[in-house]
Order: sequence, then structure tokens, then C-alpha cells
Amino acid sequence: MKGAHRLRVVLVVWKPRVADDPSDVTTAGWPHVLQVQLARDGEVWEPPGVVVRPGERVVTAAARVADAVGIGLPNLHRVLAVDERPAVGGAPAELTLLVDGGWCTDADVVEVPDCLCAHERGCRHRRRWATAEVACADDAALAVGLGAAVGMAPALVVAREGGGAAKGAAYPRPSGR
Repeated sequence: MKGAHRLRVVLVVWKPRVADDPSDVTTAGWPHVLQVQLARDGEVWEPPGVVVRPGERVVTAAARVADAVGIGLPNLHRVLAVDERPAVGGAPAELTLLVDGGWCTDADVVEVPDCLCAHERGCRHRRRWATAEVACADDAALAVGLGAAVGMAPALVVAREGGGAAKGAAYPRPSGR
């Protein structure tokens, strides 16, 4: 697969700590981030995403992700961050666009018995709200995307070393007002 590339779209969906004041990250703390886990691997939790199909528009791929987790896309379509990962092992190089999935409350995203994916029969996703610290611990691009979603720049941007893993990733930290 030398020279092969893959384009992914990942939704950054967040739940504010205080639903009445979603932009209050300074006093209320950073929001929680929606993560999914595919039943077939049962270990990895990550933001929901898909591989873009040939000829598919990014916003269409983002809508597929939103539909699969049972939410609607916000009217404002924006890319919050871009992550490029080199080819590792047999996997192709990957360009991931982190797209704004908007913010939700607990009532907006609930656990459902069956996945809403149309591509795989029997595919089931589990969902959870993870703290920013947990969700962004090993994902610098998600930290940058979450910071952009809530309107705050991250405290640092981390360079990728060697085999593609982000080193020293940190979640965004709010600065005092």
C-alpha cells in the first residue's frame, strides 16, 4: 500500500458542564466529549468518524457520522483541526478532518440498543461522555479541535514523533479572563 492515503472525517461533539451556559469553560471546567466504541473491538474509545468514500463531500461524510450516532449536524459546517498520520505497518497514511459536531445535552445523545449505521448489519456502537482530560490524553488533534469548538486556543500543540504517536499531548486549558 505504499503511497496510499485515506481521508477520515471525525465529529467533535461536546457536552458543556453547565447546559445553561455552554461557553463557560473557565469556571465550570472543560466539557465532556462524545466517544464511541465498536462492539467488534471492545477496547478503543474514540470520537465518532468515518472514512470518506470516493467522490463524497466532507459535509456528506460528517452527516453520515451524525446520523450513525443519532444527532443532527449544526448549521455552521467547519473543520476544527486537521491531523495527518504517516503510514504505519500495513495501514495507509491518513488525513483526518475534525469537524464541528456541535454541543449536546444528555437528552440529545442516548444509548440505543442497535447502531444506526447502514453500512454494517449487526454493527453496534456504545457511546459515552468522556472528560476532556481522558478524551484528549493521547489525541493532540482532538485537544486542538475541542479548543476551537469552545472558542479557546489550546495551551500547546504537540508534534508527532517517530511512529505517528503524539507525544506529550495535553487537553486545552482555559486561561483566566
